[in-house]
Amino acid sequence: MKSFSFSLLIVFSMLGVTYAQQFEPIDSVFINSLLNFSINIEKIKDSVWPDMKIGPYCIFRLEGPAFLLNHSDPPINAKLINDNIYLLNQSDYGLFGATQTLINGVLTAHNDYGQQFYSSINPFYAELFHELHHVYQRNYIKNLKFDNPADLLTYPENERNFAIKQYENTLLLEMLLGAPEKFKQNLNLFFTCRIKREEIIGTKYLDYEKGAESIEGPAMFCEYQYMKQFYTNIIDQEYIQHRYFYSLTEPFYSRNNLRGKCLLTGLVQCLILSKHFNDWQSEYYSSGLFLYDYFVKKMLPQEAILADLSYERAKAKYFTSIEKQRHVSNYETFTKQTGIKLILSFKEYPEFRGFDPMHAEAINDSTTLHSTLLKLGKADNTLSIMNYKAISTIADQIWFVKTVEIFVPEESISFDNNKLIISYNNTVEIKWTYVNRLKKGNEYEFTLE
Repeated sequence: MKSFSFSLLIVFSMLGVTYAQQFEPIDSVFINSLLNFSINIEKIKDSVWPDMKIGPYCIFRLEGPAFLLNHSDPPINAKLINDNIYLLNQSDYGLFGATQTLINGVLTAHNDYGQQFYSSINPFYAELFHELHHVYQRNYIKNLKFDNPADLLTYPENERNFAIKQYENTLLLEMLLGAPEKFKQNLNLFFTCRIKREEIIGTKYLDYEKGAESIEGPAMFCEYQYMKQFYTNIIDQEYIQHRYFYSLTEPFYSRNNLRGKCLLTGLVQCLILSKHFNDWQSEYYSSGLFLYDYFVKKMLPQEAILADLSYERAKAKYFTSIEKQRHVSNYETFTKQTGIKLILSFKEYPEFRGFDPMHAEAINDSTTLHSTLLKLGKADNTLSIMNYKAISTIADQIWFVKTVEIFVPEESISFDNNKLIISYNNTVEIKWTYVNRLKKGNEYEFTLE
């Protein structure tokens, strides 16, 4: 591995000023661990998820280099640096966070190692294995039931539902880690909680949860198995306990935290299935069922009588009201920013090219506060907002954007004929033809093509 590190430094020096200026010691750490990751996942993939196929994957640092591996058709400007590893510029592909994107037309898993919360390389690569499972799902599992992100934004913030959900999550963890002799009792109570909550919030929103569990539970299962098999120190052990188990029972009373909980409830259902059945994974993927419905079919629970939940209800009533008020406060904080306020109105709905549902906050049914990602486009018109706050107003569902509001410094705004151009701090990039523009004090109003 030392020889590869040395050769990497030489390669960077030969590639010219652009790459040399971007190269940091952290890049060397991760590129030198990438080949080991590729060996690790080949070792475990068949035992973790039989028939899983490993697609292309990329590691990168925001505004730095990107390293692409296992890609069938690397971009023409990619530079081969070792075996099957290609060097790219992150900014050329708009890579962001831990997810998947098309690189040269091929769905590719990727993750950003330039984030300080990774305590070691193992959680980083475990999340990359998670994203690789999503690539496998999207390429090969045609009848998998996905969640609809639009439903998350209108998910009812109902204290009765949250009270039962809190109890339900505790029961699920008890089924996995608690006394075996209480397993059936906890299973029946867990099943009953779902029935009661469906009566409160309706099938549409419970199906949202089931869809998120169905797609994310297996991916989290892969992530967990990677950490379990390759952890190296006490910090990794603590990470495993908190991320995959104990964070499941941390209280939450807002739709903003719901999808993160679904990752964990899906994971724990997968772990319980693995304790009771061999080779269940292929049967589940071929069933066409939600993960929860498959779980119920295999475990055969019965309805039971729930315990007194007065404590959970009292807490939920109090904290849900606080969360609702927080939506109002966050919107007010957004409107009081400094800089030029831009109101971008679209003549026609633009193409919806991406957003982060876990960090998109529904202020109300038509107004959404985005904190991490919003991408829109129409032909060569583009809007990309990353790690920066923006408001979108929608018609019926998140995909139909009527307006976008954002605050930027005036010096970041320019015009080229009838094109609005904004470039600010590598977070806001907008290039869009407008048909009307009006300035009132510190506010611009645009009608965009």
